[in-house]
Amino acid sequence: MYKSFVAIGIMATITLVGCDLNQQENIKEVSMAELSQQEELKKEEIVLDKDEVSDKAESASSDSEDKDQNAKEKVENTERASEPETEEPGPEAEEETKSGTTPEEKTEAEGSVATEKETEKPTDTFNHYPRGQFAVDGNPGQTVENATGVFTIEKATEAGNVKVGPINIQIKNVSLVSGEVTEESIAGISGDEVRFLQVDAVLQNTSDLPLQFCFACTTMDMNGHQLTAHDMFSGRTDGDYTSTTPKNATLVYMLNEDHPPSEQISNVTIDITSSPKNIETEKSVGTGKSIDVSL
Repeated sequence: MYKSFVAIGIMATITLVGCDLNQQENIKEVSMAELSQQEELKKEEIVLDKDEVSDKAESASSDSEDKDQNAKEKVENTERASEPETEEPGPEAEEETKSGTTPEEKTEAEGSVATEKETEKPTDTFNHYPRGQFAVDGNPGQTVENATGVFTIEKATEAGNVKVGPINIQIKNVSLVSGEVTEESIAGISGDEVRFLQVDAVLQNTSDLPLQFCFACTTMDMNGHQLTAHDMFSGRTDGDYTSTTPKNATLVYMLNEDHPPSEQISNVTIDITSSPKNIETEKSVGTGKSIDVSL
């Protein structure tokens, strides 16, 4: 009897132990299952993280590509704006192409010619001075109207060249003129009716010396009457001949009722009384001359 109870107790113990072991194994299996599930979740999270990183990288790459594309488009637009608009070649361009000379080549050739011409041009050109209110141009018998009045050129001739020391004087015109003054301010000084002798000349210092020369001091002898140039009615004169630049001068000699009539004036003598003077040494470098002129 006692053995039976012992056996039953042992069996019960074994059964309990087996149940406990089965329970522990079940717990272990559940734990393993939970661990496996957690690992799966971690893997999914890792995969999700990778996907997010990949998406962000793709987004960043897309943004970068968009920026690069925009930058390229801006550069291309800037280049297009900076490039000159091309025009279709006209007939002139086609003719130049046929002749084998492009517009650029033609321009360079013209520039070369212009440069050569500029190089050949003398350093001294010309000093133009006002010729005065009474100065007229034309041929004998011609009537000329200007701001001062209406004038008739009665007689005219060219006297030629004369040298006074280094000063070369080209007397281009000697005219006997008469006319009516219409400008009231001038008529109040000269009168309504005038006659005058006009001398046009071009003067030049042909030396390297700094000279002074008074061409306005030139007088004129007409039928025994000595005439001096009118200060107001003559053109501007400049006595500075320190350079070799030629300059013009116009002298006007007024006539009045005391002088012979125009038909009796057939010869005049131009007396160049001034001598060129060296400004540095104050010495004369020439002597005055007289020129007979037939009208």
